[in-house]
Amino acid sequence: MTASPEDDTLGRKRMKLGKRVELLERDRAQQSRVLTAIVDAGKTFTPEQIAQLRAVMREVFAGAGLRLDDAENQDEAREDFRFLRKLRLTWDGSTKKVGTAVLTAIIGVALIILGSGFWQWINSAGK
Repeated sequence: MTASPEDDTLGRKRMKLGKRVELLERDRAQQSRVLTAIVDAGKTFTPEQIAQLRAVMREVFAGAGLRLDDAENQDEAREDFRFLRKLRLTWDGSTKKVGTAVLTAIIGVALIILGSGFWQWINSAGK
């Protein structure tokens, strides 16, 4: 909200330009310090917030069918994920091998076709 020319409660008209700039810079520096302090204070969670986050995560995982409230359940879940990772790595390795075999077969067939065409051309005396 801008002040009208008649309303000079801060006394800006009496200040020199240098003083006004100095005050603006000081205000900016103070605001920067305050904002930095607020951001730094918000980087950590309180123990109550951590407890709330853990409770919410347990509820979410339980809703998805993954129980993690007991150490035994955590170990079983970890083994399940290891099994899934092994299955994925095996699948990826197999597809790489099969893909290489398919490409090799396609290139081989192309070479056989070119070779047989070349020999037909030779046998027909270049006609």
